[in-house]
Amino acid sequence: MSKDMNLKLQPIEREIWQDFLKGTTQGSLFHRWEWQDVIEAGFGVRVNRLGLFDQDGVLRGLLPLMERKMSLLKLAGSSLSGTATPHSGPLGSITLAEVLPALEEYAKEKHLDYLEIRLQDLQERDVLEQNGYTVEELLTLDLHIPKDQEALWNGLEVRCRNAVRKAEKSGVEVFEPKTLEEWLEPYYELSCGVYLRQEKEPPFTKEYFTALWQNLYPSGDLLVLLARYEGKIIAGQIFPQDRNVGYYLDGVSDREYNKVAPNNLLQWEYLKRADGLGIQLYDMVGANIPSIAKFKKSFGSTERSYLYGYRNRSLAARIGRTVYAKRGQTIKKFLKRS
Repeated sequence: MSKDMNLKLQPIEREIWQDFLKGTTQGSLFHRWEWQDVIEAGFGVRVNRLGLFDQDGVLRGLLPLMERKMSLLKLAGSSLSGTATPHSGPLGSITLAEVLPALEEYAKEKHLDYLEIRLQDLQERDVLEQNGYTVEELLTLDLHIPKDQEALWNGLEVRCRNAVRKAEKSGVEVFEPKTLEEWLEPYYELSCGVYLRQEKEPPFTKEYFTALWQNLYPSGDLLVLLARYEGKIIAGQIFPQDRNVGYYLDGVSDREYNKVAPNNLLQWEYLKRADGLGIQLYDMVGANIPSIAKFKKSFGSTERSYLYGYRNRSLAARIGRTVYAKRGQTIKKFLKRS
């Protein structure tokens, strides 16, 4: 393939997308067609499933591009903030240096004001900056799953092991719901409680959880665990997976029951199941909030950086991003009411 190949972004159908994914070891859960369905149902964004074609019309790669309107601005990203998608970006036998000009041309045609991109490869930082992106390094936490459960247990920090033992001795029971009806209402109620304490709107709707279940559970790629104490569901956590990688997507709990450490037990019960699920790497998704990072690190995970880049393509976008950074929660509440 020529180094200066000109690529063009064009929408493609599901069958073509799926066939391309099957033929590559690249990509993750967040490149799957089903994940884009989840995002559309849960966040009200449109996901453009775009193929990257060379000048001979040969499909060289894929790019899921989320798009939403905020007031008069048209925002797009792979992935886009607020869509519970920690990374995405292009995949295929192409370089980022070849993809970004094609994305810029697409953005011009569609009159996009703002672009975001999240990538796992830190080496792409220079390419992003050379193409006008402001780039930041964000953190996540990874845990490589050993085959031996004793080694897994010994990898937990002492305080974490003690919390697991406390939950077990207190009588906290962890179970796996087999139907959406078993967990949707209690989980969503807990989620609302968590964010009400923070005076925030819950980020996930019932429609999101429903789409997540309908798109990933039938293929065995979703595990939901709930913690019950004295007959009441007091916590829950959600773990999707793709091939040999598992993800900690979301967790909720009733703060009144933190004393019996249900969250630690839920994580431990997931880790015990991980090897049987074929999971070799557990991505705990995010380490940028210190208190949450401390909890995740107690299971033996280690930090890994990834790239977040954004590009304001208009003056309005530049102003809008500055305002949103300062007034994001107020704007979210306004948009939800309007």
